[in-house]
Amino acid sequence: MTSYPRPADNDVPPVREQLGTIIIGAVAGLFAVAFHAVMNLAEETRAELAILATEHGLLAQAGVVAACGCLAAAAVFVVHRYATEAEGSGIAAVLEAHRTVSGRRALRILWVKFLGGFCALSSGMPLGREGPSVQIGAMSAIALRQYGPRLVYYRRRAVELGAAAGLAAAFNAPLSGVVFSFELLKQPFHAHNCFETILACAIADWVCRLFHGPILELPILLNGFRDWQDLPTFALVGLWAGAVALGFQMFLLVAAKRFQQLADHRGGAVTATGIWGCLLGVILLCKPELLGIGHSLFEASIENTMPLAIATLALAARIPLTAISYSTGAPGGLIVPALLFGVLSGQIFSQAYSLLAGPVDTDFHAVCLVAGMAASIGALFRTPLTATIMAVEITGTYTCLLEISIAYVAAHSLLGLARQPDLYTALGRLHDSHHGGQPARIAAARPAVRQPDADR
Repeated sequence: MTSYPRPADNDVPPVREQLGTIIIGAVAGLFAVAFHAVMNLAEETRAELAILATEHGLLAQAGVVAACGCLAAAAVFVVHRYATEAEGSGIAAVLEAHRTVSGRRALRILWVKFLGGFCALSSGMPLGREGPSVQIGAMSAIALRQYGPRLVYYRRRAVELGAAAGLAAAFNAPLSGVVFSFELLKQPFHAHNCFETILACAIADWVCRLFHGPILELPILLNGFRDWQDLPTFALVGLWAGAVALGFQMFLLVAAKRFQQLADHRGGAVTATGIWGCLLGVILLCKPELLGIGHSLFEASIENTMPLAIATLALAARIPLTAISYSTGAPGGLIVPALLFGVLSGQIFSQAYSLLAGPVDTDFHAVCLVAGMAASIGALFRTPLTATIMAVEITGTYTCLLEISIAYVAAHSLLGLARQPDLYTALGRLHDSHHGGQPARIAAARPAVRQPDADR
């Protein structure tokens, strides 16, 4: 293997390195676009199943329920059989990918992620499609570096750049991808890394916009600033969204513990997931809006057309549905579900506040939604930069950064008072208590201490 002199931390990367960064960003963006297309196809497939069930009577309904069960079981089977690293969002597994994943293994993880993600979302699992884009970007970078031109100096850099570019392309949010790579992936912060990461995320975002257009992921309109008297109110929004996130984390840990026990028996997790998929099929026949990404729930909250009781019931239903679905190990992310929890929390708070204090304006409602997003993400993952920047970048609400920060601090403080770690650390501890510290599928969910290695 050709060796390169490492550039100084304050150096702008040479042209060869810049070209490699551009290629990684472009490839990660293309894979993210492809994954979105597959997930959109899964959403359409599930909608077609619902239409089929309503038009052809009881036998068709039974067939749809069975189909959802088979799809859910297939999602977990391909993960357990071919690439356990592809379970869930796979974000945390990226932390050790540069050590443990070869180019050939990366290609296997990619197709398992695509196939398993399609099956999981088609069955109705309320998981996100954006989180897996991080692992997809990282795996595409590993495969590109091994089988393509080696224009990036270090393999770990390729993983970090691909992961950041994947998140940037997933949300059309390049700044979120940049801060995510430093905050959650723990890459060293200096001028050299900053330049490469910004370049990769900008290229991935540009590629994504070529296909999807210059649109915001969740556009929210604000007409002005909030008065200073309203600022303490958003601390209450953060506390409420943090409490919801805490409840979700507790439910998820209980469900994950149960599925770990089932995984000890041959075929136990796959069978249980198949049964869960059948239950999702029943929900598909009754309340299809509770399943999948949750587009209709996002839209109703943003437009403020959802009554308080309906919003409360939707939130109460999505928490266990998402927790159990993620615990099965099916490919799917938690970032979008966390955003939805925050949006629904903001919707509930806004409407409850209007009942107590009188009608509120549209700006107040909008800021409650964005503050709830940031508080929910921050409370679950303990990533203040990513939470705040992502909330404003995907909505375009840059004028309410102070309100978002207040809500995040309140949510973070609540989980600190409750003595709860971030979600990935909690899952890692649960794994250790069950498996005695041996490597297994949830072990990758705990961020590891970075050690220097020759391939850095």
